[in-house]
Parts: sequence; C-alpha cells; structure tokens
Amino acid sequence: MGAYVSLPTWWRSNDARYRLVLEKCPACGAHNFPAEGVCASCNADADFEEVEPDGVGTVQAVTVISGGAPPEFDEYQTREGAFATGIVELAEGARLPAMFCDCDPNEISRGDRVEAVVRRLYEQEGVPRYGVKFRPVE
Repeated sequence: MGAYVSLPTWWRSNDARYRLVLEKCPACGAHNFPAEGVCASCNADADFEEVEPDGVGTVQAVTVISGGAPPEFDEYQTREGAFATGIVELAEGARLPAMFCDCDPNEISRGDRVEAVVRRLYEQEGVPRYGVKFRPVE
C-alpha cells in the first residue's frame, strides 16, 4: 500500500500540508520543517514559534520519476506521466521534500526558484489528499 497515512493523521497534519508551518527555534533562530519540537540545527527542545513562510525557495536536488512510483502515486503517474520530485530550500532556510508541478518535469533544475501551491497529491481510502507542491517562479 505504500506510505499509508490514516485520515486522522492526515487531518492533524493539515497545517504542514497546506500552509507549510515551520518552527522557529528560540535558541538559534533556525527554521525547521516539519514542526516537530526539536531543532534540527542545535537540538534545542523548547517552545518554538510557529511561522508560516512565504513559500518561495530554491531547488536543491531534483529527480524525475518515470516508472515505479510509490503505490499512492501510481494513479497519478498513470494519468500524468513522469513527474519531478526533490528538495526545496525555503527562503527561511528550512529544507523539505517537494513534488514539482505546472512544468515539464525534465525542465526543472537545481538552482531554479519555485513557489508553493496547493494541489491534489493522491487519493487514499476514497478521499483525495491535497498538499503543497512547488512550481517554477515566472
């Protein structure tokens, strides 16, 4: 079944999926994603400030998936064909996994500027799952 995410878990993580909620570390000022309570930069365990970023960043790594997608993305790949995924570093410094959209997957490259948009990801248990993808900045 792939990366199964139950509906209650999905709903609890909607802030991260729709708004890209980050945590700002009070000890070192680093921004972390996902917001999990321990700083990835300095390991501080403190009361973090929630931050909603602008959603603009730079592609740090990219790969095109043209076959053998995870099961939850099988229907998407059948419908859309090859798609690009990678790592995006937001302007705030947090790095996160990303799916790219609104572009030819073979045209997205390391160093490209991208912006967050909400798009359909996949369907599980008969419920369409939406979340943030990134598209090239014009």
